[in-house]
Amino acid sequence: MKKTLFSLLLMLVTVSALQAEILTGVVDLERIFREYYKSRIAEELIRRQAEVYRTYIKKLESEHKALLEEARRARAESQNLALAPAERQKAEERALSSAKAVAAKKAEAESYARERAVDMRQLQSRKRAEILKDIQAQIKRSAALLGYGFVLDRSGRTTNDLGAVLLYPPQRDFTQHVINELNRNQARKNTKAGVK
Repeated sequence: MKKTLFSLLLMLVTVSALQAEILTGVVDLERIFREYYKSRIAEELIRRQAEVYRTYIKKLESEHKALLEEARRARAESQNLALAPAERQKAEERALSSAKAVAAKKAEAESYARERAVDMRQLQSRKRAEILKDIQAQIKRSAALLGYGFVLDRSGRTTNDLGAVLLYPPQRDFTQHVINELNRNQARKNTKAGVK
């Protein structure tokens, strides 16, 4: 009985000692994501791609508008009693042809817009996943280096719009360390290239 009690007490002391040594670090994941140089590169890539898509959609809309005007003119000519019946018939055929072209151009524009919206979501998702993979790997490396067994993200919000981490010692926040490490290689490249 004494052996069992002693073993249990020894186990509790060991567990307490182990628990006391596990440190918790804190990071602001939102800030890290925002200040990581690859985030800015990805944002610019996404912005440029969206602009390409917008330009093409405007072109399709302009073509649609021109076809609509052509169909309107042909329809007006087909109803013009001053024209010979043969000419009105030709105008009616042009109006029908133009109406089909208008419908086809509208369908093309709608299809393009839908497909490009999917492409943009996939691009954003893929770039975000790449960046988060880098950030998570660096947080793990930094946490191991600094001796943190747990890491909490202080950028999250609760349903009461409070920070998810309400209180922490400021020295446990290693956000800037993670940002510096993530941007270290880019800073070296900029220094070598003479960029400030």
